[in-house]
Amino acid sequence: MPQDVQARFDQLMSQPPASLSEAEQSEADSLVARADRLMLRKAEAAALLKQRGHAITQKDFKPQHE
Repeated sequence: MPQDVQARFDQLMSQPPASLSEAEQSEADSLVARADRLMLRKAEAAALLKQRGHAITQKDFKPQHE
């Protein structure tokens, strides 16, 4: 995820769920779903690359901007 989105995700996840407003809870739910889709796409890409004979490591999935 882009750094700004990841920062917002981290901010929302660091708060107790009961302290979030309805809008914040909705935003948090949306960001969790987005993160889940991203992880699924990465897993599918890794499986496809492995199937095609490529060696995949965790390092391959690190963001380039870090």
